[in-house]
Order: sequence, then structure tokens, then C-alpha cells
Amino acid sequence: MPYKDLKYYKNLEYNIIIEKQELDGEIWFIAYANELGKYACYGRGENQVEALNNFLKVKEEFIEYLFNEGFDIPEPVKEETEKFSGVFNVRTSPVIHANLVYQAKKMDISLNLYINQILAAAVEKKKIENEVMNKLTEIYSKLETHHFEVTKQLKYQKENLSGKHRWTEYEGSYLKIA
Repeated sequence: MPYKDLKYYKNLEYNIIIEKQELDGEIWFIAYANELGKYACYGRGENQVEALNNFLKVKEEFIEYLFNEGFDIPEPVKEETEKFSGVFNVRTSPVIHANLVYQAKKMDISLNLYINQILAAAVEKKKIENEVMNKLTEIYSKLETHHFEVTKQLKYQKENLSGKHRWTEYEGSYLKIA
């Protein structure tokens, strides 16, 4: 596998998403690429162009940081997405449809953009959930290994040093398990 240098990663072309956000009457835009993480690498601006320009600057710094620290740099996902048109129909109940239209109007965005934001957030949430579950599984495995080693050591000490110490003083939860 050929070596990929920093220039290679900086020249990757990501699919950039620009979202309008609002809080307490303040409106701004954020630009990000899903592969780099919506909240890990993004640009913010008062308009779409400013958000995009800020994202491009932050992306350069973010990729350089990942490269220098030896972290994996996610590459754009193009091959898979080229298979899809980006258009699909969803059947839903009239109540859900009405609620979605109402919420989109309240945010002053189109229904299409609103549903796209909901789907993007759900996909990102699932990705994060998977990462958290993988990390928890890893931690659980390490704890299990540690518990096994401690139990093994305590059994050894109890069996081989029983004449030298009064083990009744040390009978705790580990020794009862052992």
C-alpha cells in the first residue's frame, strides 16, 4: 500500500453539508463533512459562504492535526454514494406529515431540508452510539481480564501463603469469589 502524505489528505474532496441554525432569534450557518464529524470539524458563519470558507480553513488544520498525531483520517465516501440518486419516497401517516410540515415552517425551511436534517442527525447519532458501544465493550473486556488476574493472584496467595498470614482478616469479596 503506497504511503499517503499530508498533501494527499489535504487535497481530498469531501461532500460538504451546510445547515442553517437558529437559537433565540440568532441565525447562523455551519458547514461540515460527515466523514470528519459534524461537531469535530466544522465552520460557522453568518452566511453560507462564510461558513464554507471557515470550514475549509478548519478542515486543513484538523487534517494536519490528525496526521501529525497518527490518527486515521477518514476519506470521502464517494463510491457508495454514487450508486444512489438521493431521491426516495417515504409513506407516512397524515398526522406525521402534518407535524413535519408544521415544524419545517416554524423553522422557516423547506420540508425536504427539514427531513434531510432529521435523517442526517439520526445517522450521526447511530454512528456515535456504535462508537460508544465499541468503546464500552473494550472497557468491559479489560475489566474482565483485570478481575480474572486479580482473582487468580488472590487464589495463589491464599493457597500458598495460608500458613504465613491470617487470611480471615483479608476475606473480602475477591477471596469469596476465588
